[in-house]
Amino acid sequence: MYAKQMLILLGVTIYLAACTMAPIKVDSPVIVPTLLSTPTAPPDTDATWRLIASGVEIRQIEAPGLPVQIVRIDPTQVRFFVAYDPTKPRTLQAWAVQYGAVAAINGGFFDQYGEPVALLISDQRVIGTSYVDQGGMFAIDAQGRPHLWSLAEQPYDGKPFEQAIQGWPLLVKTHGEAAYTKTDDQRARRSAIALDQNGRVLLIVAPGASFSLAEWSQFLATVDLAIEVAVNLDGGSSSGLIAQGHQGGVRVDPFVPLPFALLILPL
Repeated sequence: MYAKQMLILLGVTIYLAACTMAPIKVDSPVIVPTLLSTPTAPPDTDATWRLIASGVEIRQIEAPGLPVQIVRIDPTQVRFFVAYDPTKPRTLQAWAVQYGAVAAINGGFFDQYGEPVALLISDQRVIGTSYVDQGGMFAIDAQGRPHLWSLAEQPYDGKPFEQAIQGWPLLVKTHGEAAYTKTDDQRARRSAIALDQNGRVLLIVAPGASFSLAEWSQFLATVDLAIEVAVNLDGGSSSGLIAQGHQGGVRVDPFVPLPFALLILPL
C-alpha cells in the first residue's frame, strides 16, 4: 500500500514539473497601420467642439465611411510653421514631435524628389513656383495673420510671407460657394485647409476613401463649419491630420512619409 502511494505521489510530482517547465506559447503582436486613433475622451456630437490646447479645438462630423475630422485653430494663440526637408521625408507624427507641434496636417502635392509642384514658403524661404489661374494659397504674414485666397482671382505677386503652402483645386469660393464641380468617380482620402467666417483656420481630413473632389467641394460648402474659403491639399496616401493636447486629440496617419507639412506650434 505504501509503495502504491509513493508511486502515485511520484507521478503527480513528475506531471507538475512537466507543466511548470513546458514552454508557454505567446502570439506575436499584429501591427496595424493607424487610420484614426481613439480619442482619450468620449466622442463629441456633431455640433460640439472640444478644446484640447490653447487655441486648438477638435470635432468630428459623420460622413460616408469614416467620420471627417476637423481641427479649428485660433491664429492669435498659436504659431504656424511650414516644415520642409525633401532629402529626409518624415511621418506626420515625426514632424510634430520634432517641432513640438500641437497640430499638423500634410501640405500640397509634391514630386518624386520631394519638391513641391507649386509654391511653398518655409520661414521666408521660397521654394517652387506659384500655380497660375488655378488653386489657392494659404499664407502667414509677418504679424502671424493667416490669409487664404483663390489664385485664379488673385494671382500671387511675390509678396513676402513668413510661411505659405499652395493647393489645388479651390474647394470653396469666397462667401461659401462650392468651387469645384467637375464630376468624377475617383474617391480617395481627402484633406483641406480653410478659413471660417471668424478668421479661424480649419484643418480638415476625410480618413476614408469617401469623396470625389466634386463631392468634397460640395460637402465643405454645405457643412455647418461657416467656411469662407477652402483649398484642397494632397489627398490619397498623403492625407494626414494630428492634434494633441491635455484633453485628448485626433490622429490620422498618412501612409507615406512627407517632405513638408504645416505645423501649428504653441506660442
